[in-house]
Amino acid sequence: MHITLTVQPDSRRTRRSVRARTRGKLRSWNLVGGGLSVAGLGALILGTPIGAGVLLAPGMTLLVGPWLLVLAAPRARTGVFAETATYELTEDSVSVHTPSLRSGYAWSAVERVEETDEFWVVVIGGAGVLVLPWTLLPETDVKEARDFFTERGLLACH
Repeated sequence: MHITLTVQPDSRRTRRSVRARTRGKLRSWNLVGGGLSVAGLGALILGTPIGAGVLLAPGMTLLVGPWLLVLAAPRARTGVFAETATYELTEDSVSVHTPSLRSGYAWSAVERVEETDEFWVVVIGGAGVLVLPWTLLPETDVKEARDFFTERGLLACH
């Protein structure tokens, strides 16, 4: 297998890509941030301003931080988000390179490949490390890659 895809920068796709890569983490950050914020507001209502500050400030940061990350990613000046990126899938590895970045992972290191409506998220160590926009591939390449992922036990279902 040797599949190559060259992708032009697109700020809307970048936002969706960041959401796909971090979706589980963003949700947990929002839950923790919401809990801390509620506890901080409770402390403020009960008249404990120091406790409120200690809980409310990090809570609001965890609530707003992920949203700011998704907004800031398309403004990147280098890397996968801002430059033409070429993705390569081979029998041995998956890689992406731009004029300023080169990153690759052996399939033996990949835990799983999560499929969303638009992306394949390559997961290593519990984190999405590479997001490939599979909807931009020709259908024959999509089938070949899905079959490869399934044979290796990386893609649970599709």
